[in-house]
Amino acid sequence: MLGALEWARVRTLAADGLSQREIARRLGINRRTVARLLGCEEPPRYRRAGGGSRLDRFEPVLCRLVEEWPQVKAPRATELLRAEYGYVGSVDVVRRRLRELRPREVRPAQRTGYRPAQVLQLDWAEMPTRPKLAGRERRVYALVASLPYSGAQTAFFSFEMTIESFLEGHARAFEWLEGVPRECVYDNLRSVVARREREEIVWNQRFLHLRGHYAFHAHACTPATPREKGSVEAAVRYLKTGFWPARRFGSLGELDGLYADWRDEVCNRRRHASGRFLVAQRLEEERRALRPLPPERFDWSAARLVRVPADGYLRHGGCFYRAPASLVQQRVELRANRDEVWIRAHGITRASYRRCYQPGTWLPAPIMRPEPPAPPPAALAAPLVAAPELADYAELCA
Repeated sequence: MLGALEWARVRTLAADGLSQREIARRLGINRRTVARLLGCEEPPRYRRAGGGSRLDRFEPVLCRLVEEWPQVKAPRATELLRAEYGYVGSVDVVRRRLRELRPREVRPAQRTGYRPAQVLQLDWAEMPTRPKLAGRERRVYALVASLPYSGAQTAFFSFEMTIESFLEGHARAFEWLEGVPRECVYDNLRSVVARREREEIVWNQRFLHLRGHYAFHAHACTPATPREKGSVEAAVRYLKTGFWPARRFGSLGELDGLYADWRDEVCNRRRHASGRFLVAQRLEEERRALRPLPPERFDWSAARLVRVPADGYLRHGGCFYRAPASLVQQRVELRANRDEVWIRAHGITRASYRRCYQPGTWLPAPIMRPEPPAPPPAALAAPLVAAPELADYAELCA
């Protein structure tokens, strides 16, 4: 078989004006070969004839199987072919053929435009490294909130992804915005969606309390479709790469201060990468279009009724907090948020503590058992007196 070199020579000589007979004479090939090479738009290549597959004769069976059971897996299909039709090939061949018979569905993306204060997108993110706080490495999570119209963002940091942290992150985001957007968009978080059956959504009850308090619409994205909340996905990446690296802090409060400075001075003062507008200008436009905040702040704290034990210490998050002695054996309300723990009885706060994240800590520390009293100095200075029996024994030995 002639290769690319002969093909190129034939076309070059033909371009020089030589006849096919002359080209064949010069190159020592047949005139029919010259005509065939001149008719090819690409260099001739050797193509091996397909030898077929052991699975070819079973393809109608696979087609019927996929039509009846669209989600059938390759191991089960191979099992059926071997048991009922005598197939002896491997499961990998069946897997590749099933991939051809049912190609993956690709949903096209639709770019969506937004109006000022129309949508706020929220999602949890785990920070890429674990800082060492209070003598141990800890995971740090951030509830990131992003405004698609302006590209502005804010975040609330926590050591845990509880429903209380989720609610507190909302309240702090609305307070920073100085208003409430018309709609909030979420992934299928358990803090938002308690259960989902196709298009029917059962919302989390505490989330509904938050939603009714601030009066906003809610939308849960289609599962496994992060494009529906692309703004907050980009905000999470920016937070992990633009803010988090090389930060030093000793507490969540200190981290809040570092992030607030970066958010107000760097993040929300930038020029938007795709829109080429100033984020701060559009943020002011959105703030003017937000709905006003309700008159009362939302109560996001965790609360439970407990009976005060004899020693007065109540447990929360692996730490122990002491109630006043007058409340022993009474039922009280133990409340906590990210930063505080407090004890209420009969509608009055009776004790308040800064929340501790070091398990096994007692606040305040228990009273230490006193040491036994030291012996009197006179007893320590008295000379040792030998017993009479020992003195007589010493005289006999002498």
